[in-house]
Amino acid sequence: MIDYKLLQASAEVIRHGSFEKAARDLGLTQSAISQRVKLLEDRLGQPLIIRSKPIAATDAGKRLLQHYQRVSLLEQELYDELPKLHSVSRFGQIAIAVNADSLATWFVNVPKTLFDELDLLVHLTVEDEALNHEALQAGTVLGAVSLRPDPIQGCRVRPLGAMRYIMVVSPEFRDRYFADGVTADALRSCPAVNFSRYDELQNQFLNRYFGLVPGEFPAHTMPSSQGFVTVAEQGIAYAVVEEHQAAEGLQSGRLVQPCPHVIERPLYWHHWNMQSGLLSQVNEIVLGEARHYLPQIGN
Repeated sequence: MIDYKLLQASAEVIRHGSFEKAARDLGLTQSAISQRVKLLEDRLGQPLIIRSKPIAATDAGKRLLQHYQRVSLLEQELYDELPKLHSVSRFGQIAIAVNADSLATWFVNVPKTLFDELDLLVHLTVEDEALNHEALQAGTVLGAVSLRPDPIQGCRVRPLGAMRYIMVVSPEFRDRYFADGVTADALRSCPAVNFSRYDELQNQFLNRYFGLVPGEFPAHTMPSSQGFVTVAEQGIAYAVVEEHQAAEGLQSGRLVQPCPHVIERPLYWHHWNMQSGLLSQVNEIVLGEARHYLPQIGN
């Protein structure tokens, strides 16, 4: 039998990528956390954590993290069915990977609903949607918003809908750089804004409609969805943003759409394939929010 106090300590170190953060989260000393991890590794006869910066999990550590998250989910269901087993202060936990644009738009109310309806503390990992499935494969999250339409091993996938993106600029930026329209030459001589070095959306938009590739245009880096709108309104860049995020700026006149091009990114919800009433409720909440806000794929 696995000692679950040792497993919990190891899982939290892997999830946080830090002994210090795991210790703070569990209300223990860093030394106590380190001892528990070492004891579990000794009992299992193999390392669970690669003690690097940042900390990473071995394959065995990833498997144990997945196991711990499954057990935690099932334990929370048991508490819901037998409420006298736990105190009123106990909450369940769930880890989800989501992209920044979703978190700023259709996903924004999901954590509140999960807490209000299911008493879940929500731990969000925010990455580009092209990378979120990696967190699911690593076992650090139970569900993920991803661009990937095919299921990951051991998981199920559901379509969420499509996010639509448009180019926006300030009126002053348009007049300065796009007086003769948005062309490849004009885009080479004015700044864009990228979310990060993984920002494939911007590259896809500029390549599809203007034949540009990374390196052909200058760009700011702004790892914030709202920051994209802000720098566009400030007139220091053009931005390719989700249409709902741009709506207020377009309505007020702070932003204009200099070209009619639209790009759609289908999103999919991946979650572990396990029999769990609680996970099913989580899935319905996520899917319900997506259906309410996002155009359905293929429409």
